This record gives sequence, C-alpha cells and structure tokens, in this order.
Amino acid sequence: MRIPLLLSLFLPLLAGCVSPSTRLDRIAAAAGLQRQQVAGDFPALLYTKAFERSDQPLLVFIEGDGIPWRGGRVPSGDPTSQHALALHLAMASSAPVLYVTRPCYHELRNERCDFSLWTTARYSATVVQSMLQTIQTARQGMGTRDVLLIGYSGGGALAVLIAEQLDGVAGVLTLAANLDTQAWTTHHGYLPLSGSLNPSDSARMHHWPELHLQGTHDTQVPPATTDAYFQRFPQAHRETLPDHDHACCWIERWPQLLELASRYLPIPDRAASAVSGKSEKTPSTPSR
Repeated sequence: MRIPLLLSLFLPLLAGCVSPSTRLDRIAAAAGLQRQQVAGDFPALLYTKAFERSDQPLLVFIEGDGIPWRGGRVPSGDPTSQHALALHLAMASSAPVLYVTRPCYHELRNERCDFSLWTTARYSATVVQSMLQTIQTARQGMGTRDVLLIGYSGGGALAVLIAEQLDGVAGVLTLAANLDTQAWTTHHGYLPLSGSLNPSDSARMHHWPELHLQGTHDTQVPPATTDAYFQRFPQAHRETLPDHDHACCWIERWPQLLELASRYLPIPDRAASAVSGKSEKTPSTPSR
C-alpha cells in the first residue's frame, strides 16, 4: 500500500503552498492578535491587541512594500510580504497596537485594484487616503485619540505621508525607510515611482516629533539616499545604527530601539515586550 507514503511526500508540498496572507494570519493569531476586516474603497485588514488604557498613544504599524515585482519588471500577482517584519514588531509590542494592511495586499482585492497600486503608485495619494481612512475608523472603534505611526522600509515612507494628513499624530518612527523615493530608485536603477508621492518633496510642515532609524550596512536603503529628506525637514531626528542592515536586527533589538525612541517620541510605558522564543527567526535576506 503506497498511499500513506505518497501522502507523506505530498503533504509537505501542500504546506509549502500556503499563501503569505494565510501564513501571516496564523502567525498573528498565535501571538494573540485580533483580526478584523474593514470595508471601504479598498478593503483592509487589521490586527489589534486588546488594552485597558485608552489614554496611551495607539501604535500603528505599517509594513514594507513586500514583493511588488517578479523578476525585476513584471508586476507581482501577490505583493504581500513573505516576512512581515512590521507585524513581528507589533507582536513584540504591548498594547495598544494596530497593524494595518495596504490596499490590495493580503489577498484583499476588488475591481479598483490595479498593479500600479503596489508598483509605481505604491505611495500614491490613493493609497495614502485609503490607509488614512482605515486608521481613522480603527482609532474611533478602539477609543483612542493620539496615534504614533511606525513604518518599516516602504511603510516608513507611507507613515510620513499619512501623518501629514492625520489629526492627533503623537509622532512618527521609521526603520530603514526610503524617505526620498527619487534618490532611492535612481540609486538602484529601479523604474521611477511615477504615480507616487515623495516624502522629500512634501510642501507640508511637520508639527509632530519624528525619529528615523537607519542601518549603516543597509544596501537596500542606504542612509545617504535619504539626505534630502533631512535637508527638507531639519527638525527630524535620525539615528544611524551600527551592525544593522535592512533586515537585521530590528526585531531582536526592538525593546532597546523603543527605549532609544523614547528620547524623542512619546512611547507608551513598557511598550516593548520580550521577543518570544516562538517568534519566527529574523530573515537573513532583506525583508521588504
């Protein structure tokens, strides 16, 4: 009887076929995060942690760009991140926490989804407005007033753009963020983000504190590619961290990084909890 043997060989293949969104759902559920889908022009998915105090700023986590392209210039069929570093940071943070997905990610598609929304227009006004509305809806439902936006990689660019249009911003914290998208695409020879907003070109004033953490060994977003942003916003703080690159070591050192951020931002007390030994290992390849 060879069926059990065939099944034993086939089941691992089935496990490997689990979509990134399903995989992230399972990781978030195992960490005790609550899942909620929000309707709108673009449906969004939220992961939240229950909390008792509503007077603390709501930590809003925004993920990186994921996988916008396949093979360089072919739009990806599913841009959802394989590693979701920002989700792991949310899992390692105490409440109140909100993780919000980007339009058309996480297999949440409708007739308005176009591949440009995760490629050339990934930081467009359409994306910003959609996420802005989702955050406002979630904030009202959670009974919180102020928000502290935390963005990783391309999610950091979105955090800045969203903060410019959101009331009650307590601060912005970014990690390995491409804050000057034109310099970033030029550096790598990427296609221009023709449909996107560039944080470094913003004419808006920033009335909230901001801290941008960068890795000295980050070849995906070299710190030098963000210089124009800090010339445009000289009040913005940045810390360049030794031994960090685009993926390492944001998760492992998250408690220490939040302690550093508390010098500049209103970080809630005990915002970082120890990273669980059950958490997924930090990817050795660059997360996006």
